[in-house]
Amino acid sequence: MTRLLLRARIALVRAGFWLGSRRRTRAAVVLATSHDDRLHGNLAFIRDAIKSGHPDVRTIGLAHRATAGWRGRIRAIPDAVRAGYHLATARLFVVDDYYLPMYVIRPRPGTMRVQVWHASGAFKKFGYSVLDKTFGASEATIEHVSIHANYDLCLVSSMHVAPAYAEAFRQPIEKFVSYLGVPRTDVLLDDTRARTSAAAVRRRYAIPDGRRVILYAPTFRGDSVVAARHPDALDLERLQTVLGDDHVVLVRLHPFVRNGPRLATRLAGFAIDVSEHPDVNELMLVSDLLVTDYSSAIYEFSLLGRPMVFFAPDLDAYERERGFYFDYRKTVPGPIFETTDEVASYVRKGRFDTERVAAFARASFDVADGRASARFVHEVVLPAFAGRRPASERLRRPRSGPV
Repeated sequence: MTRLLLRARIALVRAGFWLGSRRRTRAAVVLATSHDDRLHGNLAFIRDAIKSGHPDVRTIGLAHRATAGWRGRIRAIPDAVRAGYHLATARLFVVDDYYLPMYVIRPRPGTMRVQVWHASGAFKKFGYSVLDKTFGASEATIEHVSIHANYDLCLVSSMHVAPAYAEAFRQPIEKFVSYLGVPRTDVLLDDTRARTSAAAVRRRYAIPDGRRVILYAPTFRGDSVVAARHPDALDLERLQTVLGDDHVVLVRLHPFVRNGPRLATRLAGFAIDVSEHPDVNELMLVSDLLVTDYSSAIYEFSLLGRPMVFFAPDLDAYERERGFYFDYRKTVPGPIFETTDEVASYVRKGRFDTERVAAFARASFDVADGRASARFVHEVVLPAFAGRRPASERLRRPRSGPV
């Protein structure tokens, strides 16, 4: 059944691509994701930069979140055809994650495809790096699809992590660039934008003044994004007992988790569910401390120079099931705990090591200046819109600069 459904989806994409190939390519930029029903992160920042600075550039958003069951399969039919059509007609097609339609067509001349990825750094393994893991692509997929194929250009936060992406995508290192920066980090690094966004977050969630704000943002568990679940090992009620009235916890479930637990009413005033907030980086702006496990949010949070705590009671199991591109215990920029009491005690004492955080940020970003979105538009979008390919020598020349 899995192979049959995969073949059907591939056929639909190729049908849409064939229809689009009957037309000339269009001066249009497509921003596409298959993991959400709305654009967010890098795609949203690029879209906003185009609209604010170049409203004449036609921008098309494709956002489709895969769902299980027959309803999800029916809904996927027009999305597959639409994706194929735009892959054939748009001069620039930008994705932020695994995007199957891009891998099952033969690109037309005069079109360009860019992978901006949805996270910074190289933390959890993905792509070809996890074929031997439960989270890896199925045998049916690999048999019929060359995943992560047809990219012309791939963004990374630093050339230091580019080899990990080259392994995950099975793409030559020359296709990766870091000097453009990561668009979604702009909200953290533009002072005016940061103040405005932080104030809006505080109003939206009625965050009390004078409290230390903890952002609890764990990653998901499960063998697939469709079956993602939320870890429940951290005891928020115990945290409340220890930390009292001078702390507040923003609980951010991973976007892949669709049916997460509701916060108990007795946690009111201490824990606030912010899982529906569209941009986790905006939540970082009001947070004094990040508590996480294996989330790539640590990279962007490091740009703020604020402390982090790692709650990883299932580290050994997670490492077997997913794996990391580095030694987790030696590299994460904060202490690792296995119990809620250890986390609560550490936070209560308030003696944090931010030197490790600063060193981690320096190693993780070649460029972080708040202008990545505008740079992407100028260096990639505008040339493609005008029917020109970006100068490969200029784009791929390694650059670095201070964070």
